[in-house]
Amino acid sequence: MAKKALCIGINNYPGTDMDLQGCVNDATDWAGVLAERGFKVASLLDEQATKAAMLKAMSELIAKASKDRKSTRLNSS
Repeated sequence: MAKKALCIGINNYPGTDMDLQGCVNDATDWAGVLAERGFKVASLLDEQATKAAMLKAMSELIAKASKDRKSTRLNSS
């Protein structure tokens, strides 16, 4: 079964004074560590991490996991 991960890091919150400093670095670091451990990693950073993009990425990750799980059950029968 494939190992997949989604790393999201948002530092820049446009139109606010609430920007953060370490989220993009953390997401990038986690993506690297997970990739080293055999995960296929997708990342969304700052302006890439729109609500629509995050929902799409999470939906795709869940759909693929469900498909993989069903395939594994059928193959092990």
